[in-house]
Amino acid sequence: MRGPLGPLLRARSIGASLGGRRLFAGLDLDVHPGEVVALTGVNGSGKTTLLRILLGLRRPDEGSVERATDLTVGYVPQLDPADTGLPFPALSVVEQGRGSRAMSLAALARVGFLAPPRRRYGSLSGGERRRVLLARAIAPGPRLLALDEPTAGVDADGTLEFLRLVEAEVRERGAAAVWVCHGLAAVEGAADRIVRLGGEP
Repeated sequence: MRGPLGPLLRARSIGASLGGRRLFAGLDLDVHPGEVVALTGVNGSGKTTLLRILLGLRRPDEGSVERATDLTVGYVPQLDPADTGLPFPALSVVEQGRGSRAMSLAALARVGFLAPPRRRYGSLSGGERRRVLLARAIAPGPRLLALDEPTAGVDADGTLEFLRLVEAEVRERGAAAVWVCHGLAAVEGAADRIVRLGGEP
């Protein structure tokens, strides 16, 4: 696909199975700049599988996915408890996103990271580490944010705060976000569209 005003992603009639079990079929989805799309469902419903297919990390069993030729992606994973042992400075983690030093510092400022940039990443609180991971994703200025349950285990206030940061990036910079979440509470009120997997009502 081409053209900055068209969809960044266009999926048509895609389906996937895992371990012989059908996850989803006949799914159509467009993702446009400036919007938040939520992928929700129970555990094992195929949310992460769908995200991987959209990003080109896995082939669908059927159907097709077109991606904008200028698509760039920033990825935010779930927080890993093992990360508390990492010795790297927070700034070094952000620079792994391939942004320059100036871009990385600017990204930390945008997400409201208040600790010294050279503080050890593993010593940060869970909320601070989530901000660092979001800063790493946005530092190079991607057109799409892919978020795989980034607020798993976070309380309602922390989730809302993180969502506002993502929403600001999407609305103000014309990016798009695909947010994988376990339940609607994580993105309700901010998602422009919700894709429910696993037979959710």
